[in-house]
Amino acid sequence: MKLALDIGGTYIRWEIIDREKGKKQLHNIDLQRFIEDLINEKRITAVGISYAGQVCNNKILSAPNIHATIEPQKFGIPYIIENDLKCAVLAEAKFFNTSSITALYSGTGLGSATIDQGKLVRGYKNLAGEIGHIPYKKAPFRCGCGKDNCIELFASGSGLQKWADYLKIEASLKNEKLYNLYTEALLYAAATALTLFNPSILVLGGGVIKHNPGIIDYIQQKIAQYAPPFTLKEAQIRLTQLEDASLEGIKILLERLP
Repeated sequence: MKLALDIGGTYIRWEIIDREKGKKQLHNIDLQRFIEDLINEKRITAVGISYAGQVCNNKILSAPNIHATIEPQKFGIPYIIENDLKCAVLAEAKFFNTSSITALYSGTGLGSATIDQGKLVRGYKNLAGEIGHIPYKKAPFRCGCGKDNCIELFASGSGLQKWADYLKIEASLKNEKLYNLYTEALLYAAATALTLFNPSILVLGGGVIKHNPGIIDYIQQKIAQYAPPFTLKEAQIRLTQLEDASLEGIKILLERLP
């Protein structure tokens, strides 16, 4: 049996392929032990991990929003580990049946990934698409990566919480100030993704967007004020229809393991 896991900034989700699913908060969890127990109890033969961090050649380079660590090489069975947005865009491309798509996800963090002409855009160290860490505006606190001007500080769940703590208000997009901070930054990120990658579909997802689906209408209405006309021609901006695209994407990669 094969085990697929999606390790995000807040939750770990898993599926023993075609048999069992689960979800658990990452707070105060021994992640390595948790996965090893699943492997041993369920007699797992291979593991696929979608990971909310920078990953290259099956190695974790960094993870600004995950404080629990894992060493998959110690599992003792074949494994594959991939960035969560790279996984998500594979699943989105399959769902939309397209070879040109960018996924822009706003959850605990902010990230993107692109498929162009049917292939993942990876970059030299598989870091292409780390849009959450492009410079945007100065904030009175720092991102998990150490900088104080990342767009993730404005257009993510962790960023919203930091602003709410700083302003001493509830971390909710029902608050006009937070809504304006968030949507302006998300528009900037969406326009940047459209301009850099020129996808036929820009799909928006992640926990913040899923819990506030009306944002998609706002983005569609305002995007022309941010992105140049030539990037918008024939481009579609869509809301994800997948429950957990990152988990579905790692399952696609896991199929390639023996």
